[in-house]
Amino acid sequence: MSTPLPPATSPGDPADEFADAPEGRLRLFVYSLMMGPEGLREALGERRTGTLRLRPARLPGWRRIWNVYHPDWSGATLNVEPCKDAAVVGVLIEGLAEEDFAVLDRTESSLLPRETVYVQPMDGDPVSAQLYWKRKGNQEGHPSGQYRSVVKQRAYRAGWEVYESLCRASVDAAGQPLTFG
Repeated sequence: MSTPLPPATSPGDPADEFADAPEGRLRLFVYSLMMGPEGLREALGERRTGTLRLRPARLPGWRRIWNVYHPDWSGATLNVEPCKDAAVVGVLIEGLAEEDFAVLDRTESSLLPRETVYVQPMDGDPVSAQLYWKRKGNQEGHPSGQYRSVVKQRAYRAGWEVYESLCRASVDAAGQPLTFG
């Protein structure tokens, strides 16, 4: 039987977002390009990526949606949105420093403010983590084929649960199910 997740804080909540994280062990939940070491190196550089712990985790009450345009990809890229009857299986990154979030805040600036959520690691108790997500999508077309291929590879390497969630539990910008394998 799993432990119930605490309620998420609201965006901008002044409460200590990392109260339950051990010193120097800040967390981020990711659901797309950063689901593996390659994505972390792309986002953070070589600095610290070898000291981070990555493990599959479940984010209940959210779903993956292909509704964000990014100039580096031709087509829709992934985002998440609240959806009470869904869950996203992605990757929990542990061991990030405040400096890492400063770098990520610059690269993910269109996805600010970050939000504190509670995730259920596949091998542990619920924990708080930061989440980047775009509040309003800006792309209604088909998923970018190249982007989808990269994300699928990273999800596959992250574990079967992550891969299956990506391939079977994503929706397009109109909310229609997308499946691919």
